[in-house]
Amino acid sequence: MVFPLPTILLQTFFLTISVAIESSVFYSRCPVSRKTSVEYALAINLISACVGWFFFFYIEPFLSPPLKIQLITYVFLNQLGEGGLSLVFLIGFIVFWANFAIKLISLNLFNKVIDPTYPLKPEYEADLENDSRYSTRKIKKAPERRQAMAVLWGHCYSHSVILFVLWIKDIENLN
Repeated sequence: MVFPLPTILLQTFFLTISVAIESSVFYSRCPVSRKTSVEYALAINLISACVGWFFFFYIEPFLSPPLKIQLITYVFLNQLGEGGLSLVFLIGFIVFWANFAIKLISLNLFNKVIDPTYPLKPEYEADLENDSRYSTRKIKKAPERRQAMAVLWGHCYSHSVILFVLWIKDIENLN
């Protein structure tokens, strides 16, 4: 059995980057405290990473042998085979949107578990219903949309930094 320590350390580093960036985006875009934003970012990133690894190990046996070798070689040894770059871009695109969906679903579940009156407290909702600028549907969706946009922006920022780190790592490997 091979113990992929470099992959585990890199995943931990990426999780640290993601939590730092996404928690600052949550704090700036949503009405939550710094502690809550860090807790949310940490929880949704850990869930996303766990689901991603479970999916990887679930789907790996069903891949064709050449694709399986290429994928495992890239994930564990950071080496691309022939035509591997297009495969990495395709998988990266799919993983980006799948991670976003997992993060959004887990954040909504956390909100509903922590606060059963989510998305709005009844007194806040009553104040907004009296305002003619807001429809009832917009009032109920406003916090969810704000959080969804915060998750999307944080996810985009963190993945951009992670791509930059991977690019620097690949440049270092070429030398």
